[in-house]
Amino acid sequence: MDNARKLPEAEFDVMVALWGSKSSPVNTSYLMENVGKQKGWKAPTLISFLTRLEERGFIHSEKKGKERYYYVDAVKDDYIRGVTKDFLDKYHGGSFVKMMDLLYGKASLSSEELDEMLKWLQEQY
Repeated sequence: MDNARKLPEAEFDVMVALWGSKSSPVNTSYLMENVGKQKGWKAPTLISFLTRLEERGFIHSEKKGKERYYYVDAVKDDYIRGVTKDFLDKYHGGSFVKMMDLLYGKASLSSEELDEMLKWLQEQY
């Protein structure tokens, strides 16, 4: 499973709903209620996204009676870390400093944000 590969937005929305579920597994009805309706999707559209996520190894499913249940196989933090690293490599040459300079070079960060960043850096090293 290559979680670093960026998911299309709709499939990512489905994963957010799966990651945000308080229980596992979840059924198609739960996903229609928690993501499908908000996006205006019909059930076949949602099922198509779920099929692609399963093919890519992000989830797996099993049928119990008339319902299909979905289990998450991809860890959210691992996926986010992978796509963030890809973004940093692609657009900023892998440099966190270059990215921060582009975002905040001319703008000033608040004292609280600077303190938080310094504290984080000290904890890392």
